[in-house]
Order: sequence, then structure tokens, then C-alpha cells
Amino acid sequence: MSPANDFQVTSGKTLFVTGTGTSVGKTRFCGLFLAFLKERGIDAGYQKWVSTGGEVPADLAHVMQVAGMRPDPAELDLQVPFRFSFPASPHLAAEMEGREVGSETIIRRFCDMSQKHKVLVVEGAGGLLVPLRRDLLLADLLARLKPPTLIVAGSGLGTLNHTLLTLEAMRNRGIPIFGIVFSDTTEDEDPVLIRDNMRTIAEIGRVTVFGRMERISDLDEAKAAFLPIGEAVLRGMG
Repeated sequence: MSPANDFQVTSGKTLFVTGTGTSVGKTRFCGLFLAFLKERGIDAGYQKWVSTGGEVPADLAHVMQVAGMRPDPAELDLQVPFRFSFPASPHLAAEMEGREVGSETIIRRFCDMSQKHKVLVVEGAGGLLVPLRRDLLLADLLARLKPPTLIVAGSGLGTLNHTLLTLEAMRNRGIPIFGIVFSDTTEDEDPVLIRDNMRTIAEIGRVTVFGRMERISDLDEAKAAFLPIGEAVLRGMG
């Protein structure tokens, strides 16, 4: 049985987190959701297939810190299989080092990690159509593996086009759409605009909206505000 087919057996406990672009709040969601699961005694793990911008993945460090966990150096190759120093799209960051992202390596590590935890949260790199190689988009890999995929979308101006395009691309490729979490990218987002954005995308995009993450600097307050989102996402996972 191929690794991809092995994955189908365990896909119910996996949540892939993509975004409508970079810096929209994927890492923030992953950290808060992992903390939410841990506080409920649920064994959960985190994985990011490709990290750029440093040998020590900043996203991994942030997620582990928010969740009150410590990265295990022995598991680094399993948690973040590909790490590149240049802060750019994975295809270019890899080329700068004379390397390339291997899809079969990702699939093997993904299957291994999904079998280690009751829930596995996997964070994407950038948006859905980011190139992992010049002949491989992230969406191509998701279409092959078909994990339930959550979209983190900016909550403010400009999100309608970006989010609806992401939904259309996922449907065209047969990528399972789990739902959407909105994320404030500034501290002064317009609440009227946000409410309409959430309603419009839910209706036009025909998708479940799990809520909105506000920008809250205090970690305890952020965790408390995240509770309704975490509960809704966990219920959705069954």
C-alpha cells in the first residue's frame, strides 16, 4: 500500500492549515489550537512540511511556545522535513542551496507523524498555490493526500477576492474544505467590514466559518478568546 493510501486511514485526525497568503495568521491559529487541545488532554502534534528563513524554524518555535511545549531536536526532521535559510517561496529558497523539496519524503514524514498523535495539525507555507518546486505546487500535494484543510483568511479589506479564489482552487482540485477561520492582521480592523466579510464568504463560498481571531498580545487573553473557535473546530473534526 502506498504512503498516500496509508494516509487515507488516518485522515480523520489530521487538520491541514493553509492561508489566503503569507502573514495572515496560520501560525497563530496552529499555536492556539495546539494549546487548546493540550489543555483538554488531547495528544496533539504539529508539523510544517517546508520552512524558509532560517535553519531553526521560527514557526515551530512559536507554536511550541504558545502551546507550552518544547521542540524536540530529535524530532526536527520529522516535524519540519525541509528547512531553508533564504526567506522566500520554497522553490527559490531550495534552489539557493542547490536542493529541492521531495514530495515522497514529505508524504512519508506526514504518515509517520499522523500515526504518532491523536490529532496532527499541519501548517502550510504561504498560500495554497505556493510552489514547492517549479513543477510542484502545494495544492498538487494536497490534491494527492486530500487532508481536511482549514483556511486562515485575513478578516479585513481585500479578503473577499483572496478567500473566494482559494476556495475555488481547492474545489477545482478536489481538496477537502474543512472551513475558514478569519484572522485580524491589524489591531484596528473595521468591525462592520469584518462582519460583512464573514457573512459574504460563508454565503457565496458555501463554507463553514468557525470564527475570528482578534489580535491580542496577552497570551492568556488570546487563549480565552480562542476557546469558541477551538471548540467549533474540534466538533467539526468529529
